[in-house]
Amino acid sequence: MTANYKTFGNGLQLSTVSVEDSGDSRESGPETVAILRSGEYRESGRETVAILGSGDSRESGPETVAILRSGEYRESGRETVAILGSGDSRESGRETVALLGSGESLESGRETVAILGSGDYSRSLAGRLVRSGFPVVVGSRDPDRNRRFFTQGAEVTTRREALSRAGLVFLAVHRENYADLQPDREVMAGKILIDVSNNTELQEGESNAEYLAGMFPASTVVKGFNVVSAWALSSGLPGGSKEIFVCSDDDKARKTVMQLAQDLGFAPVDYGSLRAAREIEAIPLRLLPSWHLALKMFLGVFVLFLLYCLYRIVIFRAIKGTLTNQASHIPVSVVNMAFAGTAITLLCLVYVPGVFAAFVQLYNGTKYRRFPDWLDRWMLVRKQLGLLTLLASIVHAFLSFMIWSPSYYSRLFEQTITPDGVVHYGRIRWSGETFLLFGALSLFLMAVLGVSSIPSVTNAMNWREFNFVQSKLGWVVLLFAVVHNLVYGVEVFALPALFSSYTLALFQLTLVLPAILILLKVVTLLPCVGSRVDRIRRGWERSKPTTVAVVSDEPQEETSLMSA
Repeated sequence: MTANYKTFGNGLQLSTVSVEDSGDSRESGPETVAILRSGEYRESGRETVAILGSGDSRESGPETVAILRSGEYRESGRETVAILGSGDSRESGRETVALLGSGESLESGRETVAILGSGDYSRSLAGRLVRSGFPVVVGSRDPDRNRRFFTQGAEVTTRREALSRAGLVFLAVHRENYADLQPDREVMAGKILIDVSNNTELQEGESNAEYLAGMFPASTVVKGFNVVSAWALSSGLPGGSKEIFVCSDDDKARKTVMQLAQDLGFAPVDYGSLRAAREIEAIPLRLLPSWHLALKMFLGVFVLFLLYCLYRIVIFRAIKGTLTNQASHIPVSVVNMAFAGTAITLLCLVYVPGVFAAFVQLYNGTKYRRFPDWLDRWMLVRKQLGLLTLLASIVHAFLSFMIWSPSYYSRLFEQTITPDGVVHYGRIRWSGETFLLFGALSLFLMAVLGVSSIPSVTNAMNWREFNFVQSKLGWVVLLFAVVHNLVYGVEVFALPALFSSYTLALFQLTLVLPAILILLKVVTLLPCVGSRVDRIRRGWERSKPTTVAVVSDEPQEETSLMSA
């Protein structure tokens, strides 16, 4: 079997390795490598390579090549031929030949890539390219000073020299420095320029890549690699996102850069024409774009509950003068109440849009009509709301642990009153233990929901498993949270003292939304409703009423041509 190599932009033509069961060899390019099962060697062309099953080497012609079974390789003359049983290849000298144990050969020649710039990004990019097997030449204004900062294997030279030796050119310079490249405009003609620049703030109008394309119309500009940091290039970003967004007006150049990104271990994403560079350049400047609405809802709910608790516990009592020094309990006790209300309310807000969507689909009679914009945006942030619910629940559990004592939760403990009126607290009552049990279960199951939303965990689950955890288990968490809240105040639910501030107690207020949500969910589970929702979500559509023509008994005027 014969495998041919290709000729690359640097003018290097790699030779072909032919593996013949009979031990014959074929000539290809400037030399021939003969693979002989018996360990013999033959002369062909300018040199001879001996393949010895024992791992020994023999001298033939101007150089010696050692073929080692263990996959090692030795240098001989200007080049090295490595025979690796595993099928891997290693670069040495000007070319690399890889022989697989099966007799196949792999192409390992890479086109030279140039980098203009000598900053941190350039150094990290050069290291990544060298590790991936690409010949790298770096163009710098001061190559002698910057040479020591680059990895071994990357050649540092002048900009013009670097441009003349490569067809792919990374521009690792800022937009304000594009004008410095004008003297090399002629040598840049016909090159693929990969713009990796970013702005310091969001801008409207022309992108950096479009501006660069206007300055160098004879070159092909591709936007890409701007969403990857220097640290990600040097570390490989284990476990993180490896997406590279690429856009260009030239389809061939765009595909070339996407293949380069794939060779470097990244996942290229085609963004289309160069106009999309405006969006790509804005990506690194956006701060948590998918979290904006969820964070606003979280902060809004928390502030409302905090103000509500401050009014009931601090402000109202201070006005009435019934109790003193309640402000000292704001940092932990009052804030803990606010987090408790926030946690259960946010959990409801995770599942409210799903119930609303079911009723909207019932009303429309189809799933192919868009939801209202507010509902669509709400549904898109359910994952973020769930994670913020987990955060609020953890803070609430931690603060509750800090103040867990009969002084704060007196009705959850057994009480004994002595004849002189002193109250002694004993063990936790049934209500206290039930309160703790359902609180712990809610927190644990909520943590399961949070873990299942991690992308690596989500990708390992099939749709049925994911739907069970996020939907079925989520409703169980909500029910447990309601029981946890209900048990806390079940014995004093109608106590008149709770309404002394003309408001509901916090545990009463936080039960209103869950009760409404559970009631609506029960309605969607009724057979007459649930079956219709399931049919709609499987593609069924309610047929529109047909228009029936009314035939009049009165004689109609003749209007046909025949009657005329």
